[in-house]
Amino acid sequence: MPEEKIVFVNGRTADCGCQMDFSDGGGEYSDVHRITPCSIHAVKPFGPVEVRRDENGWWHHPGIPDFDGTEDPAPYKAWIAEQGLELKTWDMEAELDFHPYWDGEAHCNGWNPGSPGPDWFLMGIFDTDDGPHVQWARKVVKS
Repeated sequence: MPEEKIVFVNGRTADCGCQMDFSDGGGEYSDVHRITPCSIHAVKPFGPVEVRRDENGWWHHPGIPDFDGTEDPAPYKAWIAEQGLELKTWDMEAELDFHPYWDGEAHCNGWNPGSPGPDWFLMGIFDTDDGPHVQWARKVVKS
């Protein structure tokens, strides 16, 4: 992914809305730059969002990066750790005795997996080589 540059010209606000405040440090410090990010560049906490499953019942959290399309789980696992998340995942077969998916239908409509608890939020309902799966996440509770 190419690195984006935020450009400040003569201390003016950047085109995106980021702001910069400059001080020469008043003799105590070297140059000091304070950046106030715009809404585009501000760090957004990862957490629950509204779930709107597609016509086939699938959904994934829009805040999950695509990791350049790789199927290698290592970048995803590293990102999960960086976010401070704990995951729970299970398949549809663990909850339902029958679903049309097992007769060749390409959907998981009618499967509404319940949250494992009040602090868990949905990461996705997705198809795998082993059938439909659900994944929930919550912030790791540090004791």
